[in-house]
Amino acid sequence: MLVGVDIGTTNVKAVAVDAAGVPLTAAERRNETIVPNPGWSEQDPEAIFQNVLAVVQAVIQHPSVLEHAEPVQSIVFSAAMHGLLAVDAAGNPLSNVWLWSDLRADAAARALLAPEGLGTEIYRRTGVPIHPMSPLCKLIWMREHMPELFGAAHKFLGIKEFVWFRLTGKYESDLSCASATGLMNIWENTWDEEALRIAGIASEQLPALVPITGLANFREVENFPEVTHAVIGASDGALANLGAGAIHPGQLAVTIGTSAAICCVVDAPLVDDAMRTFCYRLDEKRCIIGGASNNGTSVLEWLRSSVFRSDLSSEQFVNQAFEAPIGANGLLVLPYIQGERAPLWDARATGAFVGLTSLHSQAHFVRAALEGILFNLKIIAEALPQPINTLHASGGFSNNSGWVQMLADIFQTPVMLDESSIDASVAGAIQVGSLALGLKHLNLNLQPKKILPNIGNATAYQETFQRFKSALSREGMGLK
Repeated sequence: MLVGVDIGTTNVKAVAVDAAGVPLTAAERRNETIVPNPGWSEQDPEAIFQNVLAVVQAVIQHPSVLEHAEPVQSIVFSAAMHGLLAVDAAGNPLSNVWLWSDLRADAAARALLAPEGLGTEIYRRTGVPIHPMSPLCKLIWMREHMPELFGAAHKFLGIKEFVWFRLTGKYESDLSCASATGLMNIWENTWDEEALRIAGIASEQLPALVPITGLANFREVENFPEVTHAVIGASDGALANLGAGAIHPGQLAVTIGTSAAICCVVDAPLVDDAMRTFCYRLDEKRCIIGGASNNGTSVLEWLRSSVFRSDLSSEQFVNQAFEAPIGANGLLVLPYIQGERAPLWDARATGAFVGLTSLHSQAHFVRAALEGILFNLKIIAEALPQPINTLHASGGFSNNSGWVQMLADIFQTPVMLDESSIDASVAGAIQVGSLALGLKHLNLNLQPKKILPNIGNATAYQETFQRFKSALSREGMGLK
């Protein structure tokens, strides 16, 4: 039996599968995000660790798992990227974990991007676009604005590295998560000396780098079951490609949850001259390239709760969109309510309603928001070097058939959708776990379904997409 654990921004999830790869049960716990100041975004690492313990305990103690009477051979991990926290010599947190959505380091990022800065050179070696999401920029900010915290830190970790230390006693980071810090040379798979110099830290203050199949033994932890092996796993983005089956040329993984991303797998590092895309490690040989947006379903939740103060459920609210026509009768939503990573790479970007008239209803707003989120991903896809022949959809949005069909229609590309309800990142983690243990490739009992694009909608979506890009330019958010 294997258990995959995904430490996401919104939730911590766990799935248990038997020796044949058949899912037995799943559990999740919600993470609370703290906003102590505008633009800051943090979570309590201790609370996240307790959520990890809770979901593992929940799946292992579930009746469907107990009935199998199989020992748990391994727990393997997936996690969100770009987080940063400081710990003391005992591994106790000195700070909250600063999330990918934390924008406090914007000035540090802009300084690196100035003509006299080293941002472009650092990007070419690390594959991480210069942006306040990057732990590199966060470290610069911490050194300048919280020198006591910076000086007291024994190690700087991401959330998975913190959980890994608490469970195994080892300060280690897999190549995938490490490559998203802006501190690792993706060509050599080592910490980058120039990036460390800019950050003001030594390599000894970072975890040791290990393969994504890295094994360890669990130390004794209260409320944690007896398990044979721990497998360190990889980043949620890389594992989403693996779990969704998007690992061949022309196959792109599209994930939309709180944030959104579109990316593909390549056989060697590949960076973009205009710094439009990221390049992170999937494993020792392969990389994923693409772009991640700050603005996914969070835009819809903001519309529902803050703008319209709707009593509708999230599903009911989204389904209003399909009452409105393609293009929402001229209404566009530029969905940048939380700044933006790809494709703008501008933490100060703001959202906008464009083309608004008295004829527009709530349904038009929702429709325009769904379209805007997907148009943003389409712009990212245009910067990728591969022609697209298939999209592999995962994340919360994939549960809405209308939105998935919209994705197929906007890209005019077939969409592969797994209807087994297994999170793609968790599925990828379980595959890594089986590889680490030398087990046969697990099928995971996935249930793929192909959604074909409606050719009749191509022209209307293409015209709306061109208006979206023109609106970006008019709003002063020109693309690189």
